[in-house]
Amino acid sequence: MTVKGFLKTSVIILSLFTLLLSGCMLSTSRISIYDRFLVSSDNIITDIVTGLQWRVGPNRDFDWYEARIWAASLGGNWRLPIHYELEDLYNANITTLTWGPFDNTGWLVWSVDFSRRNMSYLFSFTPYDIYQGTHAVSTGQRVFAVLSPPGYWINAQRTFRSLILCGFPLFHLYSG
Repeated sequence: MTVKGFLKTSVIILSLFTLLLSGCMLSTSRISIYDRFLVSSDNIITDIVTGLQWRVGPNRDFDWYEARIWAASLGGNWRLPIHYELEDLYNANITTLTWGPFDNTGWLVWSVDFSRRNMSYLFSFTPYDIYQGTHAVSTGQRVFAVLSPPGYWINAQRTFRSLILCGFPLFHLYSG
């Protein structure tokens, strides 16, 4: 068995073991946003469920090009989030009603969507709003940057996104 195969098998076994121990009663959406997201002294927000680190951009409107420039200006491996990562924040109850540590006055956040031709994508954090798209609007466009920890496995997150056992989204078990 290869190392990669061993790691995959180990992660799946650990995930199923965690589900059994939880009695199918645990849900990451029940974790308070103030317990799930830790803010460091330099305003880096760490998601203890996914291991992702976040930075909130300046509280002003950004277009697609400005958003990319701002994320690149942070240096290192900071990048614009994939829209699925913003969806995970939304599912953790980060909305315009409860920004928590992501506090800003916007309602849309720029992200990357590799399934679209131009790759730009605006994700809405307004509850009950169905706006998702690539077209710029006049106000409310913000930018977040994300840093993946070593071992963060985005493909595993996508693979397990659709697998739900006892109401527990398995992709939240991947923390690096």
